[in-house]
Amino acid sequence: MVDYIVHFAHHFQWPIEVFSGSNAPFRICVMGDDALMSPLAVRFHRHRIQGRMVSLETVNHGENMRARSCQIVVMGGELGKEPMAKTIGALEFFPVLTVSDVSRFTLLGGMVEFSGSGANMSLQLNKTRLDRAELKMGTSLFRLTRTATH
Repeated sequence: MVDYIVHFAHHFQWPIEVFSGSNAPFRICVMGDDALMSPLAVRFHRHRIQGRMVSLETVNHGENMRARSCQIVVMGGELGKEPMAKTIGALEFFPVLTVSDVSRFTLLGGMVEFSGSGANMSLQLNKTRLDRAELKMGTSLFRLTRTATH
């Protein structure tokens, strides 16, 4: 999943106004998946995305205002479906890419869901939520995805 997150960071476009200045970091935040922090920290050490240093942060349940300032929020199953749905709702219309491997994540309103594993891994996208957040996807992601239907 870490490599996909790197890929998303480089192949999605965020509106320039989401950054507070030219030196603002590219923020990747994790909610409900502490085990993911270490591999992400290794992968993003001294890494730049769109010319910005990466800031990797843990965001706790209920810190929705803080989550709105992230470019990517990775949500783990430890968060629970009800708190996850509330957080997703709080991020709607904000340019924050929500990502998870939790089953039916896109049906909860999440943007990118990992399905399967290994060579059988695929992505499901919630295009409606991506459009509402004004996130633009590079064409290289299309061959990895299936669109979620609601």
